[in-house]
Amino acid sequence: MNHGYNFYKPSSDEDYTQLYRVMDTAFKDEDVTSIVRNFVENYPEMTGDNYFMIKHDNEAVAGLLLIPQTWCIDGVEFKVAEMGCVGTAPMHRQRGLQRILNARYDEYAKERGYDLCVLAGIPYFYRQFGYQYAVELDYLTEIKIRKIPDGPRLETRQFSEDNIEQAMSLLENIQKRYMVQSNRTKTIWKTQLKTGIYGAEPFKSIAVFEDAQLIAYYRYQYLEEEKTYVIRELAQVTPQYVPRVAATIKIKAEELGADKIKTKLSHTDHFSQYLKKLGAKMNTPYAWQVKILNPVNFLRKLGPVLENRLEESKFKGLSKVLKFNFWKYGISLSFEDGKLLDVKETTEASRNIGLNPYASIQLFMGYRSRFDLQYAYQDFIIRDEYEELIDVLFPRKPGYIHYCY
Repeated sequence: MNHGYNFYKPSSDEDYTQLYRVMDTAFKDEDVTSIVRNFVENYPEMTGDNYFMIKHDNEAVAGLLLIPQTWCIDGVEFKVAEMGCVGTAPMHRQRGLQRILNARYDEYAKERGYDLCVLAGIPYFYRQFGYQYAVELDYLTEIKIRKIPDGPRLETRQFSEDNIEQAMSLLENIQKRYMVQSNRTKTIWKTQLKTGIYGAEPFKSIAVFEDAQLIAYYRYQYLEEEKTYVIRELAQVTPQYVPRVAATIKIKAEELGADKIKTKLSHTDHFSQYLKKLGAKMNTPYAWQVKILNPVNFLRKLGPVLENRLEESKFKGLSKVLKFNFWKYGISLSFEDGKLLDVKETTEASRNIGLNPYASIQLFMGYRSRFDLQYAYQDFIIRDEYEELIDVLFPRKPGYIHYCY
């Protein structure tokens, strides 16, 4: 490390104060300090080990966070480390400090058994650290309130802790439509309700009832200057309730003076599809950037998913060794009677299945199809006889991450 710079993990109140100062300096026009403080004060599962700093002459000048999460791919859980609040004081930039922090971050994540590193950061910069866009992020659907039909109003109340159990069930039910989704614990639900923070944004919660039964809930933020009612999360018991929930939201939004509704839901959920039919505009979403720390372990853990996909296809009962050539290394997957028996590195990988290692992240996470990747990358090569099998093992299917902090 350059002279005068040292790596630190915070262990005192003064260390955390210095970390806050770094964020103030690095993000002058954004209140990133409040985000960091929220983690420090409200998420006890995040210890000093989750905060990474570099000091110069005993003053913090760069930092980042590791936010632990659990994501699921078609029901199989993966341990995820989200990198957040990455900042360097302006006077200390262009000195490789974030390279050092990223190396320490990866080392720690591997030691602690994380499967994936993810982030929602700025474009391009993180490619140098092995990240690839691989899960949809920041969906936006926008509609004028007047376009939403009036309808009978459902009963609404402020969401309370007593509603959490039922709301968890509603959310888990709608999450089944996504290949990649998050696992939010009851503890996180309680913390979000207490802090009023969802991701990095403030929110309020509404519970929606019919005949004293919770049939929906949603989280919103009202932007007064824009006269916009922003729905950040929503789940209902069945799609049949969508028009009535929308009419109820319309009334609540108009009471605040809104003339526009924006949703941060996916584009495939029933509520967004309903708004689309009414003339809503939809954006092209951004994406989570993802790095697979150990491809062998990742594919091994994905085994039950691959077996289920084979079971439901014409390849049921497959007995075959698939050799994936990632150009820098090879991995073989041994199937017998539809079961994945072994995943290991190999030096015998052929060119029947040649996978650009970065593009393959998009394949494994369902973000891009085999067809699209073959078209985009000349070093993504699937021979004709393997194309249909790869399509079965790794289908294109959207993901959606509900924030777990």
